[in-house]
Amino acid sequence: MFLKSENSKVHTMIVEQIKDVAGCLTAFDKFLKAAAKADAAADTMEALCDGVHQMENAADRSLRMMIDSLSDGTFLPATREELINVATSCDKIANKCEHIALMINLEEFRFPAEYAKDLEAIMAATTEQFATLEKAISQLFSNFGALLKDHSILDEIRACESKVDAIELRLLKTIYGKKELRLSERQQIAKFVELVCDVSDIIEDIADNIQIMLITRKA
Repeated sequence: MFLKSENSKVHTMIVEQIKDVAGCLTAFDKFLKAAAKADAAADTMEALCDGVHQMENAADRSLRMMIDSLSDGTFLPATREELINVATSCDKIANKCEHIALMINLEEFRFPAEYAKDLEAIMAATTEQFATLEKAISQLFSNFGALLKDHSILDEIRACESKVDAIELRLLKTIYGKKELRLSERQQIAKFVELVCDVSDIIEDIADNIQIMLITRKA
């Protein structure tokens, strides 16, 4: 066990925070699907953007509750720091989703329909990646010894990120190949593609941090 049973409250708080981050990711996915429709109404986009914002707020609240709960547990300082790092890193996912949704909404940007399938593929891979991260974090509490011996689940997370990278590269080549578009238009589309793909990068970084935790305990 990564934590003693008397610290199960912290486990519960982290689980709740991750659920809120997952909810934010789901709301963001709905927002992006609408943003890939040229006829998406402004009020619809505003409502969907607010949905992402509300879930980001929920993730912030659960993060604060989780951090507060650490004061009630019997933790070594290093363990407390590791848990805070994992939780705050997960919160960055919600923050990134909110930021992207806000910028798309403010700029009244719409992804060209021809990129909708690739955008959906990026979000599908990112959602799968986060679900795998959830399982890895759960193992920190429920089956730490097994995770210590076999952390191939972290490679699964990295594999999803590689899939996103491949789609991103293909998209960027296509976007910048559209010579009929002004450079500023190509840059705007590319900017939002890159921002969406940043979410996957954050998840991969969390997996790397978990591996560092495991290596530290093997030493």
